[in-house]
Amino acid sequence: MHDIIIKTATDQDFTEAVFLLIDYIVEVPRAQRCRERLATFLGQSTSSEELKHTLKLFENLVRKYCLGELGEGRLRSHLSQLSPSRQTRLLEIVNLRRPEIAQRLIDEVNRRAGGVPLVESFDWNVSWVMGSSSLASARKQLCTVALACRDIDSKAQTISFEMGRDEVEQVISELEAIVG
Repeated sequence: MHDIIIKTATDQDFTEAVFLLIDYIVEVPRAQRCRERLATFLGQSTSSEELKHTLKLFENLVRKYCLGELGEGRLRSHLSQLSPSRQTRLLEIVNLRRPEIAQRLIDEVNRRAGGVPLVESFDWNVSWVMGSSSLASARKQLCTVALACRDIDSKAQTISFEMGRDEVEQVISELEAIVG
């Protein structure tokens, strides 16, 4: 790998540029606004090859660092164009945002595994059905579940379904077996 070059006028601009570089890694989907702000801080155009190279190289290094494939010393060796104080600042920021980066990597792997949507959150509701259009005296409990997911292309998707009491009890017992 090559050295990362992050040229900024001030240390404050450098800090902002590093935060934007990490924002670019963790944003799903990636926003053009982030790329534009980063290009402004680095004094490059948004379509320049140098910016594309910097983004790709930084992302690869940070990924390897967060996955433990690259130690701090080896990461610093790719930052030799930066002063020691800026190297330290970059590492502080990456370590500060490491949980966020790790979650992004986990989400990415989960989305790739078989193309199954990744569940980001869920909501559930239990209701008591007192009748239907075909049978006025039907009485049963229903659990409605809504899963907020992201598909393989990072597009938001909601999956909703209903379960009866027996199905809910079966799901709970299977989850308890997994945890226990």
